[in-house]
Amino acid sequence: MASTGIYTKTVVLILISAEVMFAPIFGAKILFIPANVNSHVLYFSRLAADLTQIGHMTRVLAPSNAHVPQFITHVESNGNFSYTTYPVDGEEPFMNSRNVSAAIMRLAVSQSLWERFTVLRDLLKGFVHHCELDCVRLVDNDHIMKQVRDEGYQFAVMDPVVPQCYYAIPYSIGVPYATLCIPVMTWTYRVPRFPSFAPPPGLSYTDRMSFFQRLMTFGAGQLMMLGVQFQNKTTAYVDRMAPDRPSLNHRQLLHQVGHTLFLFVINSRVSWSTKLRAAM
Repeated sequence: MASTGIYTKTVVLILISAEVMFAPIFGAKILFIPANVNSHVLYFSRLAADLTQIGHMTRVLAPSNAHVPQFITHVESNGNFSYTTYPVDGEEPFMNSRNVSAAIMRLAVSQSLWERFTVLRDLLKGFVHHCELDCVRLVDNDHIMKQVRDEGYQFAVMDPVVPQCYYAIPYSIGVPYATLCIPVMTWTYRVPRFPSFAPPPGLSYTDRMSFFQRLMTFGAGQLMMLGVQFQNKTTAYVDRMAPDRPSLNHRQLLHQVGHTLFLFVINSRVSWSTKLRAAM
């Protein structure tokens, strides 16, 4: 009886192993759209390149004035990775300009809380303005937009910047998308963040704050969230690019983010279509 049990277990293990070895493997087609910041273009491109090593096909849409990562030429040679630029205004990204570097230095050395707030406010305002101009140049590019519609992407990875415009792209072609984000913007993927323990950028506090500093970071966090509430709520980009779909604003587009699908894409190459159906 003992030998029969061992035999049965051996047969079961062989069958399971065979099923795993011969399971269908599907590479997803994934679109990456980073914001116009050199560091963002770099880590979006690195992630896209790494995903091609496990069977996916990826394309990065980057602004023309962003620095092209050094590894791009080598990675493009494998045929599964594409790096496409679209024309934008200016010789360099706004956030990588000398003016922004000088403003960041002011933030670092200033002892005035009001000055820090005003400098940070102006930086964010300028960044959002330039990113929206870049996005308009992208969605107005008929050639690239036709490629995006025709190439059959199954997923998109986005930056949480000007979502009313950028997020309208994957929404218009009907594919799920995820946000590749930084901890300071956890609200974009619905994760609570307590500014009294994790200070917002620009205040130069550590996690060892006095009561007054915790109170100040709490107030700063509330002001930042209030600013988010009053962001541009236009649905013009969605209405233009997806006239047959529900009209959504920036917050509604962010709430469509499919984070679980993003983890599936990174961590597994087996049966993409099966995991997509299960997650939906």
